[in-house]
Amino acid sequence: MVSPSGLRNDDLGQQLTELRAKVREQGAGSAALPGVLDHLRHVQWHYSIETDIADPSVYAAWARGAQALLVLGDKVLNPAGRVLIGEGAEPASLPLHPEALARSERVRRELTARGVTVPAGAIPVRSTEETLLRRPDQVAKRAVALVVSADFALSVLDGEPLDAEYMEHIFPRSLAERTPTEMALFTEQDPALAARLKWGYEGAAQLLAMCGEVEPTFPRGFADQGQVWNASIGIEEPELLRTLQLLPVAEVCEAWEGARALHHTVTLARAEGVRPPAELDHEIVRQRYRAMEWLAGDQEWDEVEVDVPCWA
Repeated sequence: MVSPSGLRNDDLGQQLTELRAKVREQGAGSAALPGVLDHLRHVQWHYSIETDIADPSVYAAWARGAQALLVLGDKVLNPAGRVLIGEGAEPASLPLHPEALARSERVRRELTARGVTVPAGAIPVRSTEETLLRRPDQVAKRAVALVVSADFALSVLDGEPLDAEYMEHIFPRSLAERTPTEMALFTEQDPALAARLKWGYEGAAQLLAMCGEVEPTFPRGFADQGQVWNASIGIEEPELLRTLQLLPVAEVCEAWEGARALHHTVTLARAEGVRPPAELDHEIVRQRYRAMEWLAGDQEWDEVEVDVPCWA
């Protein structure tokens, strides 16, 4: 969980990680599992109540207003008290804000006009009031780390690795927060790892687009690497960390919904062995979706579950 200050609530974060693992095990094969996991990846508030009242309907009005799931013992319930995960599970709806549903429908209409029919079942992203984004300086450091790691990955693939110490000297604060996977690339210079991390420009492009610094492009082709470079490592690190600002949360949620819808579309197309519509590129869509889930979620970059379905 990310607090308003942009710092992780590690106690709650660990609890949520453990709860997700427990729910994943208990709900294996359940139609409700993807939606419950998605909800738990974007929890912003958590309440623990001790009571002798066994009837969960007592909390229904509060839970509906809070878009909350109830965790009672080994069961996960929806606001109406119906069991989603655990003994006695039954088909039941997940809490979704009307704003999120309306946005989802609007974004799908817009994508249809662009030649992309989004298959049914994708779970809408959270409403603006449920969304808490990372701090702008965290976004800046992540974008820089992605771009530098991508440049280093490409140099490894070319057989002439860049000077890692020089890069760390120029971008000390950003590269101090590289992920374990990115750190491994710099130390091991493994071509297989480099082939994965060379896509960092796409994740950085999405993050910088959410700051109004890069023109977002439809993910059928690469982002403008010159724009991404100029908006990240082309700026002195202290100035970038001080000045970068995020777009209003409503605009970010709009882009997040689009990224999820496209990810849903190309993932199902690959699973069915057909080409994605509108010449969408699976890996570009995947990297941009990871960026949005990280920006609005509580997981570290390497931990973002882009291969876990976000559809019911």
